[in-house]
Amino acid sequence: MHALTSPLDALEAATERAVALERPDRSTIVLGGSDVLRYLHAVCTQHTLDRAPGDATQALLLSPKGKIEFAFRLAVLEEGVLVDTEAAAAQGLAERLARFVFRYDVTVGQPVPGAATVIGPGADAALAAAGLPVPVPGRAGIAGPDLVLRRTPVGVDLLGPGAPAAVAGLERAGVERAPDGLWELLRVEHGLPRAGLELTDDVLAEEAGLLGSHVHLDKGCYPGQETVARVHNLGQVQRRLAGLRFEPAAGTGDGDRAPLPAPRTDLVTDDGRRAGQLRSVVDHPRLGPIGLAYVRRVVEDGRLVRAGDRVATVVALPFR
Repeated sequence: MHALTSPLDALEAATERAVALERPDRSTIVLGGSDVLRYLHAVCTQHTLDRAPGDATQALLLSPKGKIEFAFRLAVLEEGVLVDTEAAAAQGLAERLARFVFRYDVTVGQPVPGAATVIGPGADAALAAAGLPVPVPGRAGIAGPDLVLRRTPVGVDLLGPGAPAAVAGLERAGVERAPDGLWELLRVEHGLPRAGLELTDDVLAEEAGLLGSHVHLDKGCYPGQETVARVHNLGQVQRRLAGLRFEPAAGTGDGDRAPLPAPRTDLVTDDGRRAGQLRSVVDHPRLGPIGLAYVRRVVEDGRLVRAGDRVATVVALPFR
């Protein structure tokens, strides 16, 4: 597989053809047993009882106060469920899931690191050329018990122990490999929250924009459900996940080369009022310096805010 040498090269290539990104930030966990869907229905925010092989969805595990503890995706296999989540959070998720299975026929495997993503207009053709299923939105492409493919707003994710072999097949089909660091640029560009940054134990699902994708609003009886229902019905979250477009630093004329504020830098308005907190920031080769932040509900899109010595405009997500 030919390796592209810079994120900008990879972004340019992905406008014309398929490009593959290695994803060491993801890990997968296999859940087995006859009660696995019933168990997940009892503990997570998603309705899983009637799911069938090939179904794919996203879910959260919440604290009793409704704060996000774990965010994950799941795909139903012929036997069991493949769960994927942030690599840094995978061991904790596996331990949390294994903690309450004593009433159920459920087994929780150990996390397996590694995944890949294929982006670009040629992604579907590349998958087909490599003999891989082409998933449709809301469904998982199942390629045996150890590989799941999921379509996302960014591209197609390859998940499970079979991902390295699938990437090798893509290499034989002529797909180029993107450099390290491209995924973080794409993640911020598309406004995707990440565990440890935007998804922390002080955040509600509605604040992170995950209510429609990760929470089944007609389902009850799971930890944190009362808080979710109350916040949704009253519509009173005090902050939301938004984008920031940073202006060039004063005196440099080049915002891409100027130092950017660190994550967790507080945001203030031009009149000195608290506006929120920066969570992620990148120098995007096309969009310039951009970031993800939680901003107060009263701070509208288009408002200027200050993060340390830098000024930014609050914008809606995704950036493009």
